[in-house]
Amino acid sequence: MKKLFIYSTVVLLGFSSCTKDITGLNENTKAPEEVPAGMLFANAQKELFRFDATPNVNDNNLRLWAQHWTQTTYTDESNYELIERNVNGRTFNKLYTDVLRDLNEARTFVDNDALLSDADKATQGAMISLMEAYTYHVLVDLFNDVPYSEALLLLDKLNPAYDDAETIYRDLITKIDGALSALAGSGSTGELGASDLIYSGSEMMWAEFGNSLKLKLALRMADVAPGDAQGWAETAAGGALSSSSSNAVVAFEGSVPNTNPLWEDLVQSGRTDFIASQTLSDALNAQNDPRGAVFFRALDSLGSVTGNPHGAGGAYNNFSQPGDMLENPTMPHWIISYDEVLFLKAEAAARGWAVGGAAEDYYNDALQASVELWTGAGTSDSTFLAVTAYDANNWKTVIGTQKWIAMYNRGFEAWSTWRLYDAPTMAVAAEAGTTPPMRYNYSVDEYSVNGESVSAANGGSDNTMDKVFWDVN
Repeated sequence: MKKLFIYSTVVLLGFSSCTKDITGLNENTKAPEEVPAGMLFANAQKELFRFDATPNVNDNNLRLWAQHWTQTTYTDESNYELIERNVNGRTFNKLYTDVLRDLNEARTFVDNDALLSDADKATQGAMISLMEAYTYHVLVDLFNDVPYSEALLLLDKLNPAYDDAETIYRDLITKIDGALSALAGSGSTGELGASDLIYSGSEMMWAEFGNSLKLKLALRMADVAPGDAQGWAETAAGGALSSSSSNAVVAFEGSVPNTNPLWEDLVQSGRTDFIASQTLSDALNAQNDPRGAVFFRALDSLGSVTGNPHGAGGAYNNFSQPGDMLENPTMPHWIISYDEVLFLKAEAAARGWAVGGAAEDYYNDALQASVELWTGAGTSDSTFLAVTAYDANNWKTVIGTQKWIAMYNRGFEAWSTWRLYDAPTMAVAAEAGTTPPMRYNYSVDEYSVNGESVSAANGGSDNTMDKVFWDVN
């Protein structure tokens, strides 16, 4: 794991000679025409992690949509307002422009580097492919149909078509399989590995990441294509994250501009608005959850978390606020974790798939891994263990609820978990009058610049209550 840093502008210095060459006068030496592949790769990672970590209401409100947090004063986002701040448009642009475009350009530099062997190019291309696959799965899970096959043709295709969401997922599985094969080869991660903010170029760790992502996509599709999903899961499970030390993590620094976005919005901004949603506080308190005192600052002597009815607003000091750990500017952020993988294996085993263990064992190990991740201690509390006991007859609700809690600080994954398992029961937001939406709709800007393509997406429907393709129950 490496510290996150933002690259400065590279200044290109030319060589002087006896003959004066004036062609360079047409070049802006402070804005290089080419950026090394490693810089592009690291910047794509930085932007992806910052998007997933930030609670900024202009960029990512999914902690609110997951009903982990709610707001006191400005409650529009807790009531699922999406258009006014163009959150859907900003998300769409960030993931395509700041993440996928940089990855695509990094691939071009790797492919065209005459000093790299074919094996090196394959290995480095695999790392890029896995980052691309993760980013596209986020886009699909947010919007459903999105540009894919024509997405990065730039000037060659200014109005890219929207691809079918399930077709994209299937191609992502193929992309992941190709990357895993390449990582098993003899190539070196080279400059790309030296710039890698997640695994410092470890091919073994990238293979675990790839298998974990494949397992995740397989379980997303378990109710859509159960036969295919089972095969994918069974081939991926054994190679997925093997411990919490394999988590896909980026660390942040103690000084701007390299701080965790959580600190920027909870501390640096001076904002006093985010508090516990009663949906989560009730779940934590009911099971005497040892993570509650880390997730939030408790208000009573019993250590209970005091949440507010979702979207209702209220006085900031009357409710539990995000915990001290989240206000540390150096707090790391992760996008795939060992506890998540164990929950996925628990579901796969509950479905009768051969993933190397029993559902109850994976489930219990997942709970322990989550508690240890947040508190550093094992799951020794008898009340917690009794209330959270595995129930084979109700496995989907039990696994879904506990995974939703475990995905605290990962709003996108917590919201996706609720959509997939239909658990826990979400509250009706006070002003919106609904439970959370099922997807992002497309932005006004996208209709302006690519109207024909976007109008044909999702069968012509763009309602936030429409379900993404894998959400069939």
